Amino acid sequence: MNKLIDVMSAKGRTIEILTHYIQEYIDDQWEQVWNLNLEKLENVYVKNGDVAYGIYISKLFHPVMREIYEAGLKPKPLLPGDFRQSKESWGPWEERERRFWSVIYQENDQALGTLFTRIFHDHTCLRIPKTPKLYFMKETDSEYISRSMLIDNPEAQNLIPEEE
Repeated sequence: MNKLIDVMSAKGRTIEILTHYIQEYIDDQWEQVWNLNLEKLENVYVKNGDVAYGIYISKLFHPVMREIYEAGLKPKPLLPGDFRQSKESWGPWEERERRFWSVIYQENDQALGTLFTRIFHDHTCLRIPKTPKLYFMKETDSEYISRSMLIDNPEAQNLIPEEE
């Protein structure tokens, strides 16, 4: 996989390109990161429950965060977003969905757009039932973002799936 800085130099410095790049990374790495850290995650889960998912997400996003900074971008808050700003209201306990968001800024502090991350997890046992999904929007107003993340179907509103 090419580095983010090279991809953005070739294809453009847009929220769409960034979202697609991160989704490709996640699609390629999510299971590997899970399996490499599973023993530690199991130990944390036994003692602290869902904290294990936070550790996993941090480990999953850490390598791509380095590339984001190398490309001169600054996510606020750090990807995938701040737990206190996230929402969890969707899906059965076996496939619960938590949504995070982060505004991406360029070196000149101009906002590029907002990344939404949908994390699926199991509340009945330690398990990630499916690949985390990223979406983007050009809007960066925090109140608008908070309202937008509450919609049932992100594809139906202003949230645009990375595939488009």
